[in-house]
Amino acid sequence: MRRPRVGGRTLEHVGDRTDTVCQEARWRRASLVDKLRERGSIRSAAVGDAMLAVPRHRFVPEAPLRAAYADDVFVTKRNNEGDALSSASQPAIVAEMLEQLDVAPGHRVLEIGAGTGYNAALLDALVGPRGSVTAVDLDADTVKRAREALDAVGCERVRVVQADGEAGFAEGAPYDRIIVTVGTWDLPPAWWDQLAEGGRLVAPLQIRGSEHSVAFDYTGGVLRSRSVITCGFMPMRGIGSHESQAVELSEGRIIAFHADKEVEAAGARGVLDERGTTVWTGVRIAPGEDTAQLSLWLACAFSGCGRMSAPFGDHGKLRLMLRWANPAVVDGGAFAYVACRRDGDADDVRGSGIEVGVRGHGPGGEALAERVAAQVAVWNRECRGDVRLQIEAYRSGVGPTVEGRFVVPKRHSRLAIRLARSS
Repeated sequence: MRRPRVGGRTLEHVGDRTDTVCQEARWRRASLVDKLRERGSIRSAAVGDAMLAVPRHRFVPEAPLRAAYADDVFVTKRNNEGDALSSASQPAIVAEMLEQLDVAPGHRVLEIGAGTGYNAALLDALVGPRGSVTAVDLDADTVKRAREALDAVGCERVRVVQADGEAGFAEGAPYDRIIVTVGTWDLPPAWWDQLAEGGRLVAPLQIRGSEHSVAFDYTGGVLRSRSVITCGFMPMRGIGSHESQAVELSEGRIIAFHADKEVEAAGARGVLDERGTTVWTGVRIAPGEDTAQLSLWLACAFSGCGRMSAPFGDHGKLRLMLRWANPAVVDGGAFAYVACRRDGDADDVRGSGIEVGVRGHGPGGEALAERVAAQVAVWNRECRGDVRLQIEAYRSGVGPTVEGRFVVPKRHSRLAIRLARSS
């Protein structure tokens, strides 16, 4: 079996100098990569080889090997209240975003949010010796930790800078690729200024409380989405921070509704402890089909849209469609969320998978569930197959009047969201 070769170095030269006899780490790393390939998170040889070559456990030394190579988030820093401040992202979303970014040897890459340094090491492997990687983070401890871990695995050429990610890092611009690994509410001017014409920006963009990793191609002063996937990241701090809120949906269970501050979310507090009504839509999602387009559609259709999280899968009698970023809507005292059930009808044209439903709670919950279900049906009719929602981002005050099926104003940008055929 060939050894993965990345950036001109073989596996043993990318952080395995002290790990060459650590068979368990290698086995777990290979097993994780195999699983991510099977699930479709890894689609290219380049990303697969990079994830084989970079030892994730060296970036989370406090984690047991089982946890270091689990397809899950690992929190590395918390504040005094116990809230997570920094983490190693779930490997699946790391791989998905690298695939979105489409890095090539020789590229100049800027990363907003250094984390543990693991993602920067993967980028370093992808750009090779002719490229460059700069990671920017606001937190001094995070920068120090990332720098030490990168040096320990032989990634000395990666530059790690303590700075506010809102401002990017002008010294290394223009960049062929910019990747943001913190949740961002907006697309600040510096990112536009520092991205090369024809370059690509990948960012976890928040739209009405939902969050999607959007791959934007930059041409003619406009950012146009190429792909959109569901994700969930810790929010950006510093100048670019945006206040949001989280409301407990049930007493004694860690289930929350996350929404922008302008959403009147208080009506959702404790609502899951009340009786509810389920509306089944007949809309089916095939195995492996991404639900980001449905989440984005609902976020645009309802001003009270946000995301529902149930970290331990404890969400009552019904399954959530998504564990961390499940679409949900609040309207006064009414609350509705997207649920699903397994569909075993093999004769259906879409094959077996799940059927989408909407569960309503609280006063007016049934009517709200009907309204949400109606939008699921519209999405199913108008935005399936080769038709997708495309996001075009324009700088505020620059360019034409923005029009689209949905228009979302931001501080620094305007988003026009339209139906478009896949290229």
